[in-house]
Amino acid sequence: MSRFELIAFDCDGVLVDSEPITCGVLADMLTELGWEMSVEKTIRAFVGKHVRDEMPNIEARIGKPLPPDFYEQFIERRNRGLETSITAVRGVHGAIEQLAVRNTPFCVASGADRAKMRLTLGRTGLLPFFEGRLFSGMEVPRTKPAPDVYLLAARTMGADPARCAVIEDTPTGIAAGLAAGMTVFGYAERMDPQLLRDAGAAEVFDDMAQLAELVA
Repeated sequence: MSRFELIAFDCDGVLVDSEPITCGVLADMLTELGWEMSVEKTIRAFVGKHVRDEMPNIEARIGKPLPPDFYEQFIERRNRGLETSITAVRGVHGAIEQLAVRNTPFCVASGADRAKMRLTLGRTGLLPFFEGRLFSGMEVPRTKPAPDVYLLAARTMGADPARCAVIEDTPTGIAAGLAAGMTVFGYAERMDPQLLRDAGAAEVFDDMAQLAELVA
């Protein structure tokens, strides 16, 4: 049994290892525009943020307007990369199966759009676990760090936010979970654990094999 009524997972970086792919595409596009960026620098600067929201900052940095189709080109190139290279986060299949065996309700509450979630979860074999339990920050008034998508998930799933656990890998996502009144666990396989602690994660872990016991 779990002490939580619902486990709400972020998607990118928590269920699917998409950040290096997405940030690799963005790094290439920024470099093409004259802003030399590595994948590592792009991850530090942009993970947890929406590229569309960051476009004014990019324009300020490169000193000129972005091409009119910049965002559309980013989505197209990102999706090509995800279709060919996406993998599940290490150990996440086993972790989800453990939650299912224990009858612990779970869902995805991501800042990503629904089409991207279906693509990445589908390619990694995780989608059957989450059918009917996908919540997108693009479908609520405010996306992360606002709590809207987590509150929608709790309301739809019939759970008390105070008895929900959130699994996040960025300070932005942790802020959203905390604003929803939920307990947040920071997943730090690719992120600096101290950043997640400083953001307010109740506990930080780096192996999905630990998840079932953390929420038990």
